Order: sequence, then structure tokens, then C-alpha cells
Amino acid sequence: MVKENTKVRNIPEDILLKLQKDVELIKTALLGNEYNPTGGLSFRTSELEKELEKLRNRYDKMIWTAAGAGATISFIVTTLGFILDKIL
Repeated sequence: MVKENTKVRNIPEDILLKLQKDVELIKTALLGNEYNPTGGLSFRTSELEKELEKLRNRYDKMIWTAAGAGATISFIVTTLGFILDKIL
């Protein structure tokens, strides 16, 4: 048995047309269209996620480089201090 939805039948045609246009605009905003496929929100979000991942990797490399440089400088200064303490 199929129930008929009487509420849909009672909606005026102009309101249905407006809803159809609104849905089309929302779809275009989310997915883009044939004229601007890179303009949709989903494409932009995926591009931003890729860029964020690149920035995170770069940040991690900078942190490890700074930590390594700090450890190396600390080792050199400590070794020089030890040598100078023995000589003097």
C-alpha cells in the first residue's frame, strides 16, 4: 500500500519552484557546477585539508630541526666548557 502525501499536493506551485531553485543553489555552493567545478565548498575544504597537512609537516620539521640544533649547540658548549676547565 502506498500512502499519498496530501501535504505535498497542497503546496502551491510557486513555492515548489522557489524550493527547487534554492536546492539547486545550495547544491552549486557545496559541489560547484560545470562552469566552476573548483568553486564548491567540498573542493575548497579538501584543498584546505591538504594545505593544512603540508603546514603541519613543515611545522614538525621545524620543531625537530630546532631541537636538534639546540642539542648540538648545547653539546658543543658543554664540551668546550669541559675542555677549558681541564686546561685552565
